[in-house]
Amino acid sequence: MIRVAPLLAERNGEALALLEREPYLNVFLSYVLERDALSRRSLVGALLDNNLIGLAYLGRQIVLAGERAAAEGFAAYAAGMPRPKAITAPTELVEAFWDRVPDWHRAARLIREHQPVMAVDATTLLVRNDPLVRVRRATLADLTIVVENSAEMIAGELESDPRKHGREFTANIAAMIESELWWIGECVGELAFFCHIGSWSQHTAQMQGIWTVPHLRGKGIARAAFSAISARLLEIVPSLSLYVNDFNHAAIALYHGLGYRNVGEFRTILF
Repeated sequence: MIRVAPLLAERNGEALALLEREPYLNVFLSYVLERDALSRRSLVGALLDNNLIGLAYLGRQIVLAGERAAAEGFAAYAAGMPRPKAITAPTELVEAFWDRVPDWHRAARLIREHQPVMAVDATTLLVRNDPLVRVRRATLADLTIVVENSAEMIAGELESDPRKHGREFTANIAAMIESELWWIGECVGELAFFCHIGSWSQHTAQMQGIWTVPHLRGKGIARAAFSAISARLLEIVPSLSLYVNDFNHAAIALYHGLGYRNVGEFRTILF
């Protein structure tokens, strides 16, 4: 019988070994386990015969890893908890979890059925230079325009404007900029492209918030900027990864054109 319980510190090594089986799919959980002591309190493990078969983050969002049976156990454990803002995990784990929380179904606002997970390393990255495009880390002087573009991207993607949360959204971006996680691409002095590192592990850094200013699209700016940013980051991390909606054909073509390869698939349910 599967038992679900908060993850004890003495199981950290076992949990990390489980996550490293799929490092690109589990980068968020690896980050929480190793680098975010506050969020770590929301980690729970699924145990079968005292062996760890799954790990889950049960906080404002739900993130799952491990065996299908573990996802079923996590669903039973989470069913009585407040509903999260999102569930994101490998497709088969979301399916197993979702089938066992029927009371949540009517509240689902958006379901992203297929989200390819992609990865690249220094040996497979295809560099696409453009002398008119320059990349750099964002600074606090860029905060206003970064916030505006990030909010526009999220509103289009999630159909919810994060600025309704007021100062929290801006403060979070400012903290990320100060941590040197946010990157900008400039074209002839105009801020044109944005992305940031979301979470990272010893194996990979996950890229998020990838966005080109709408009136500058179709000019090859994203290709040159993301190529250059990827190259810079691959000097300090072993690989980069990301996930994208399957209907975003332009983004998928961009990533494949830079050498990113498919390594798995997520499904996301938003409330």
